[in-house]
Amino acid sequence: MLLLFLGFVAVFHLWFINSGRFNLAPDEAYYWTWSKRLDWSYYSKGPMVAYLIALSTRAGGDTEFFVRLPAVLLSTGTALLTFLLADRLCRSGWAGLKAVLLLAAIPLYEAGSILMTIDAPLVFFWSLTLLLIHRALTADGNAWWFFAGIGLGLGLLSKYTMAIMIPQTFLYLILSRDHRFWLRRSGPYLALGVGLLLFTPVIYWNTTHNLVSFRHLLEQLGGGKETVMPLKSLGEFVASQVGVVTPVLFTLLIIGIWEVGRTGFVRRSDDTSLFLFCASVPLLFACVIISLWTKVQANWAAPAFIAAAIAAAKWRSGPPTPGYPAWRWTRNRALFAGALLTGFLVSAIGHFPHALASVGLPLPHKLDLTRRLRGWTELGTHVSAVYQEMSRSRSTFVFSDRYQIASEVMFYVPAHPRTYNIQLERRMNQFDVWGGTEEVRGWNAIFVADRPDPPEAVLRSFDMVTLDQPTHDSTVGRSRVSDSWSIFRCYGFRGFPPARQLWY
Repeated sequence: MLLLFLGFVAVFHLWFINSGRFNLAPDEAYYWTWSKRLDWSYYSKGPMVAYLIALSTRAGGDTEFFVRLPAVLLSTGTALLTFLLADRLCRSGWAGLKAVLLLAAIPLYEAGSILMTIDAPLVFFWSLTLLLIHRALTADGNAWWFFAGIGLGLGLLSKYTMAIMIPQTFLYLILSRDHRFWLRRSGPYLALGVGLLLFTPVIYWNTTHNLVSFRHLLEQLGGGKETVMPLKSLGEFVASQVGVVTPVLFTLLIIGIWEVGRTGFVRRSDDTSLFLFCASVPLLFACVIISLWTKVQANWAAPAFIAAAIAAAKWRSGPPTPGYPAWRWTRNRALFAGALLTGFLVSAIGHFPHALASVGLPLPHKLDLTRRLRGWTELGTHVSAVYQEMSRSRSTFVFSDRYQIASEVMFYVPAHPRTYNIQLERRMNQFDVWGGTEEVRGWNAIFVADRPDPPEAVLRSFDMVTLDQPTHDSTVGRSRVSDSWSIFRCYGFRGFPPARQLWY
């Protein structure tokens, strides 16, 4: 049943990314630009996402399908690893299947099964490392700890959130009566050393780039000047988790975490519950604490739901025990079924948002999160026509005041011209690390923006700036989506004026 389900889901995902229904998300296009300039690391993340996209696109071409193919493969691998971990922890294949179903029903995970962002490799290596650590706990010698260290290192190269795996593992070893002896052995420290060794390219790159990744990370964790209202920010984080998981499914996962926590601490002999508690709560707790002084993105807590799904599957996964009220057993099964139903329904709407419009229930524009995935092909076609025309008379480059637009245009213009992101007192990004605008002095340029008028810095940087196209419309199904873009023809580049960078 597991193989049938995974096969069906994988085929559906492959069909969907090949259907061309959605263009690349801005972050996908951004990471694709990284893959065209491979390095030891990048401004905000490790290099794993760039390496995977480069491997796929160089094998099959710079298309949406091959940019997203790694996400499909990684999500399938994550589901299989989740099953193996649940089967090992619960000694039940049914618990493993239920955990996979719960994970697949989470809209956040479904999006990560199609969109190739940093979360796809992170969640894969997170689940792999959890499985290897649990295998190492019950094995003689340090071989499995060595492999767990490899998983840790590859996860760190994917996203720095993987670092939470270190304290949560040692927390489990401290609390576990059965495996506390590992604190006196070399295995866990070997895994830590191997993981940090694989992470050294990121450290080296940062030492040669003014530690930009770590400066960015500190600001993301609240080290910048941005202030928030603690209770409001905490409420927004909790609301975001309910939104990306769906209310019923979120409730079920929280119940699962509560049950393994209660069982793991009350029945100290239940080491499985303690393992699941330590594999989920530390990351969730860290996100809650951080949300008290800065904004926490909804996807930061995603890895914690691996263990949470297994915990929910473990909760009352078997037949009712003697003396257990039948109505509670029925209620638990109804909650499980309702969680799957609502989760898959929301995911289906996300895949086919125009289906609601066809039955007279159009999705409000603000609630349609897929609107950022449409219209980029048409924009690229128009920019390409302008680019070909202007390039005939003089060398031409493309730039924007937002990295998202610069990345999308670079991908969807068939020539894939090198693009730039002008610094207009904004947060730093990878385009600033690359720089290079001094090399194109004297060229003409195309400025693409989501504003009606060019900023003063652009007007001062060229001999002449003229508006080419102010608006753009795209359609999906029976719905029309309007996005306002402005395309400016810029002549005689004199160099951008120095701009003050606000933060990392």
